[in-house]
Amino acid sequence: MVEHRMDRRRVIAGGAGLLAGAVAGVPDWTGLPGGRVLAQSVPASPGALEAWRQLAQLTSRAVQLGISVPRLSAHIDTAGGRDFTQIMPATVELLRSLETAQPLRPVAPGEVSGLVDQADDLLRRINQEERNLPDPRPDGPGATTTTVRPSFESVKESYAKLFANCQVREANRSTVEWYMSQLVNGDNQKRWLAVAQEACCPWYFVGIIHAMEASFNFRSHLHNGDSLKARTVLIPSGRPKVWNPPNDWETSAVDALAYDGFTNVTDWTLERTLYRWEAYNGFRSRKNGINTPYLWSFSNHYSKGKFVADNVWDPNAVSKQCGAAVMLKVLVDRKLVRVPIA
Repeated sequence: MVEHRMDRRRVIAGGAGLLAGAVAGVPDWTGLPGGRVLAQSVPASPGALEAWRQLAQLTSRAVQLGISVPRLSAHIDTAGGRDFTQIMPATVELLRSLETAQPLRPVAPGEVSGLVDQADDLLRRINQEERNLPDPRPDGPGATTTTVRPSFESVKESYAKLFANCQVREANRSTVEWYMSQLVNGDNQKRWLAVAQEACCPWYFVGIIHAMEASFNFRSHLHNGDSLKARTVLIPSGRPKVWNPPNDWETSAVDALAYDGFTNVTDWTLERTLYRWEAYNGFRSRKNGINTPYLWSFSNHYSKGKFVADNVWDPNAVSKQCGAAVMLKVLVDRKLVRVPIA
């Protein structure tokens, strides 16, 4: 078997041409009212209706200050229902608007930054409720069992077959387009590329983890979506070991990749990439007889089943996050990235 490897320059250069890119036909995703968010064991959950109420209040206050904000009543996805697939993009868009706000009238010192903090907190809580919970770490707090990691050789062929036959479910196409709009966003890519250069990994590997763990929020740790205001609290906790200062997203992101052994490795074939993503979240879904939603949610390879709380498996719960492999599949199919096959 020929081993496909990529040197540092090839890894980094692979995304350079996309910095100013855009996906043609991406809908004007501005968020939607209403919704239900699956509960997980995360403190201070806003609840479904409460989350939408907070989002509406933040939007209303921003409008009063003369800040241009996304419309919250457009593009209702009746097939997907009113849930994470709507409120997450709506909150991301609002946060971005607030971060770049130019109020049309004078405002009190700290008022806009206060709205940014509230939107950031809301997005984090929404994300933590829906994100796929990782396997317990053997060295982490409260860990009692450790899922056996399958060898790469035992699963690599299945990765290739699943990827080749992967198709986006029709009901999820509009949501996947929103994810694509974020992955080709030039400002986002500049930050992912900076981390990729430091870690020597593909930019899309960083960007897609960012989608899964933090809903593209640059105010959250790449490890698990916790706030950058302190070290991580959720699994893995206490990261980075050296923190504040530095306290920037890029430093934390490099630490997250290094923690899982993803820095300065040279084999970035498709199969290795998918194996590393699944390892990042864990292999517990395999014990329940399904393809992990962390990779395959929104595709023909996944329908239902996920962990909804620590060590609590719900066979009927459906992941509302777009799977990592699904995002990569669309990037590859649109010839926005090239990923070698082992």
